[in-house]
Amino acid sequence: MKLDLCMPCLFGLEGPLGNELRHMGMDSVAPENGRVRFSSDGLGMARANIRSRFGERVLIELGQFHAPSFEELFEGVRALPLERFIPKN
Repeated sequence: MKLDLCMPCLFGLEGPLGNELRHMGMDSVAPENGRVRFSSDGLGMARANIRSRFGERVLIELGQFHAPSFEELFEGVRALPLERFIPKN
């Protein structure tokens, strides 16, 4: 299962981190300010988390939504597919 991932890094290290992730075989590597977005499976996520010299940690992007109020934030988080990662019981 491919996951949309994000790895934060110090400003200025986006390029080296992107190259490092490409070298590890990650897909859709896209450097941005202070982070690099990419996709991989669970094994690649673990590999990036352990082997990266420039990234801080690997984050899984569960979804995106606009939330100008707390109520919309609550409803947006509630709609995320958390059961894919956290069992109900």
